[in-house]
Amino acid sequence: MLKGSALEAAYYRFLGRYLVPCCIFLRLRANHLSLFSLLSGLGAGIAFVFSPLWGGLLTILSGLFDTLDGAVARELKQVKRQGAFLDSVLDRYSEYFVLIGIWAYFVRKGSATPLITLTIFLVLFGSLMVSYTRARAEGLDVSCLVGLFQRGERTISIGVAGMVNSLVNFTARVNEAAVLGQDAVLIVALILLAVGTNLTALWRMVHVLNKMRS
Repeated sequence: MLKGSALEAAYYRFLGRYLVPCCIFLRLRANHLSLFSLLSGLGAGIAFVFSPLWGGLLTILSGLFDTLDGAVARELKQVKRQGAFLDSVLDRYSEYFVLIGIWAYFVRKGSATPLITLTIFLVLFGSLMVSYTRARAEGLDVSCLVGLFQRGERTISIGVAGMVNSLVNFTARVNEAAVLGQDAVLIVALILLAVGTNLTALWRMVHVLNKMRS
């Protein structure tokens, strides 16, 4: 959804104008930023166990580092295959840390019902398949960037849901007439991701098969 959009172009212009020069001034390289993304993802997973607000903020920070590493590599003309491979692997770990942290949050609150656990499992499975279908297609020299729930969309969805969830939970505690109950925002976001990621994976599979036939 964000790939190739005007919003993505504006975002990368902002990075190139303000943040990339700062990283270069600080002598940060792409691999440093990939590591920062992983550590932020790990921190987000831990933070989610106790506070979705901080978990959401760190998830967004992890996504920022994830986009910065590629932008810095391109600016320094240091785009290498091993860097791209490392970035992809660390991205998967970072995302899974966050989802495990969300599951641990529900366990800590005693609300990790079988349905919630299954939903988080489906998000993990769908995220893996979205990445795998693209990687496998590109290994066969077929472009595969279609779909609505790519890495950027998933990061934004979880980050924003974590932050908004804390606000809604506070409102529900102080106002018994609140429309949304505890953790409603986070649960809805997980359901959307569970459905959306798996539909995106299927979309990519059909897209690649059609391109290979033609």
